[in-house]
Amino acid sequence: MFLALVLAGAGDLPVCGQDFDWWNNKHQWDGHSSWTRYLIISPSFMGPNALPVPEVKKGKPFGHQLIEMGIDGHYNKGDQTSNLYSRIFTPLFSRRAGLELSYVPLEFYRTDTLTRDLRRSREYDARGISYGDLYVGTFIHLVEENGWIPDVMISIHIKTASGTRLDAARHTDAPGYYADLSAGRSFEPAGKYGLNRIYGMVGFYAYQTYLTNYLQNDAFMYGAGFDVKIGRLFMDHQLGGYAGYLNNGDRPLVYRLNLRMDFRSSLGLKLRFQQGLNDFPFTSLRISVSYRF
Repeated sequence: MFLALVLAGAGDLPVCGQDFDWWNNKHQWDGHSSWTRYLIISPSFMGPNALPVPEVKKGKPFGHQLIEMGIDGHYNKGDQTSNLYSRIFTPLFSRRAGLELSYVPLEFYRTDTLTRDLRRSREYDARGISYGDLYVGTFIHLVEENGWIPDVMISIHIKTASGTRLDAARHTDAPGYYADLSAGRSFEPAGKYGLNRIYGMVGFYAYQTYLTNYLQNDAFMYGAGFDVKIGRLFMDHQLGGYAGYLNNGDRPLVYRLNLRMDFRSSLGLKLRFQQGLNDFPFTSLRISVSYRF
């Protein structure tokens, strides 16, 4: 699927001088307002990488340098998307603080005309290539686990406006940010199998819109999960989401299943399954490789 979308999208970059009469008529353009005012900036009406649900934090940072590279596939009836994924994490000054960069460097997509019109996209031939947003995050480990006291961590993330193809409703082309407070507690399984960690998270998510009366959407962010250890395999179950106040498809909720197998002491293979449960109409799969320093 990934290679097929590469070949399909390679020749479908936007064409200068495109005639937008079809869009003006279909969406009853008033003749003077910017077309951006007609877009619905929410996870229900954009591509899967525009406003994704952030990862549910576990109460403490990684504690070591990490590089992760992978491939995502996102599927629904009207939108098929594949993209590259990358992430870098490094501790700052100590293992209790860290910096993370995550980026979708390349996205290949194909949508049907019904989805195109529902999103009010101005791209007539709704397929092509886009480039994603860069996220910059900082992590601070506030409280270290001790007996019944859990780990507590705060993190702050900035979403840049590096994403392209706003006209195709792929990315917002606008900044945003989110901050969260997470807590987690570890357990030692009796044998090679058992519960390894439980955790929860609350936070705040804000992103810009193109509405004249609501320039920013503010959302309450939340999540919880638990890890299970099965020998060298780690299984991670999560529920996460956020709830915006515009109620225009801005209340996504997703379930995630992460499977990680560690090889030797530094190399890891990860498989992530994600199912949108509300306001996120995609089933997603990621395969990635990580290396720890």
